[in-house]
Amino acid sequence: MLIGGFALTAYGQLRTTQDVDIAIAANYEKSVELQVRLQKSGYQLASPPNPKAPFFFVTDLKEMLEVEIWTRPDGVVFDTELLRRRIKVRPFNDSFEMFAIGPEDFVVNKLARSDRGVQDEQDAVSVLALQKGKLDYTYLRKRANKAGVIELLETLMQKSHTN
Repeated sequence: MLIGGFALTAYGQLRTTQDVDIAIAANYEKSVELQVRLQKSGYQLASPPNPKAPFFFVTDLKEMLEVEIWTRPDGVVFDTELLRRRIKVRPFNDSFEMFAIGPEDFVVNKLARSDRGVQDEQDAVSVLALQKGKLDYTYLRKRANKAGVIELLETLMQKSHTN
């Protein structure tokens, strides 16, 4: 499932990004299995598997494309509700389809990042503004509360007049 800048375009905001961010529902063992398979297929791993790391970097050397594969994205709970709310997108404007994180979970993920920066908050605000009236605000607040970012969410919603 896409998260990050490529998912942002699904909600009406275009922005350049240097990598593709993907979230997968996988425990550590499955994550290592995936990393081994990717490496055998010619992808370069930035570092050996680490059970404490919430993501790993993979580089497609043919395309010179960097991919962050998240097994534990900040603020994201892999459950039926998250899966029900994801949307299908065509990230490369062709016939290739994949899922992108739903807008409410996108906002929470951006705000819950341990390394959150100005760009993350701007991304969250842009989704709040562009999806105003389309979001499930009860669900959004519930997820933000669970992730510990409810106060930040409420502040950004006030500033962007989306509450």
